[in-house]
Amino acid sequence: MLFLALLLGGCRDERIIEKMGFVRTLAFDTAENGDLKVTVSIPKSNQRDVILYTAVAKSARQANIIFDRQNDRRIVNGQLRQILFSVNAARRNVLQVIDALLRDPAIGNRTHLVVVDGEPDKMLEAKYIQAKTSGEYLEDLIRSEIKMMDIPVSNMHTFVRDSYDDGIDPVMAVIRQTPNSIIVDGIALFQGDRYVGKIEAEDKMYFGMLHSNLQSGDLAIQFPDEGYSSDIASLLYLKTSRKIRVERTGPAEDGEGRRVRIHIRVLGSLLEYRGGLQLERKEQQKKLEAEIARYIQEKCEETVGRMQQLGSDAIGVGQRVRNSMSYREWKKLNWAEEFSKTKIEVQVEAGIRNFGEFQ
Repeated sequence: MLFLALLLGGCRDERIIEKMGFVRTLAFDTAENGDLKVTVSIPKSNQRDVILYTAVAKSARQANIIFDRQNDRRIVNGQLRQILFSVNAARRNVLQVIDALLRDPAIGNRTHLVVVDGEPDKMLEAKYIQAKTSGEYLEDLIRSEIKMMDIPVSNMHTFVRDSYDDGIDPVMAVIRQTPNSIIVDGIALFQGDRYVGKIEAEDKMYFGMLHSNLQSGDLAIQFPDEGYSSDIASLLYLKTSRKIRVERTGPAEDGEGRRVRIHIRVLGSLLEYRGGLQLERKEQQKKLEAEIARYIQEKCEETVGRMQQLGSDAIGVGQRVRNSMSYREWKKLNWAEEFSKTKIEVQVEAGIRNFGEFQ
């Protein structure tokens, strides 16, 4: 028995950190033959340089086997922080692409999913003025944007959850490489788990108001000339709340169709203003609030129209419609098709907490 105990004591899964390659970033693109072009970024110990491996394979797991044959260390995914998709790769079934990753217990649910407008491998091999590895730079950028509520949270958990929910479609952030940096370039819209289009970067705050309640953020408004007394207004410490109410659940064929109303309440502090209003006067302050509300309403309606055009219910209108009818009625409904026909009205109420030196 003592001899057997000594033998069993030597049987263990030994993992020496110095002999492992921790993947920080994983990128998917499409190859010319239609297969996946997979790239992994492994940071070196100096945290300034990275090792990049690229392989063309049928799946992520097959690519990982190819990487193991090139590397003198065992590649592991325990430190994976973000997964990048080119636009072409995102147009595939994303859940099918990351199937092996979803089954890997070493990968956390908080791993960020991002769409790259360009070539992900080129983005990962570039040097940036921030003097960080591309993976660390990306992680800090995404976390900062989410904290400022400029982009919604999009990680493994939220993407899979919304993909399987028949009342909402998932989203991702869109990033783009510039000569010296990486910039957030909009919000990627999906129908199911396939990329169908995006919300432009200048409209991502209005999408955020429609998507969820915002607890912080900045909003810069440049009013069009027609019908406005103001030119520019900037709001800080922005807080918003939204309510979605289904006012009519009838089908489109009955003449009136379904009608949904989204009410958004916006509250912020005025930092910058240019225009013809005299803000030391109370009635002029009320007029500015009304103009801000009207402008935000127009932009939100444009954003809703964009989503309906693409057939992507990224703000969860379907969840409210589903709760307003029986399960049997909902299962008979093709919501991906009905969403584009639903009449969605947006109402905005804006308030300015203070007007700076005029308060």
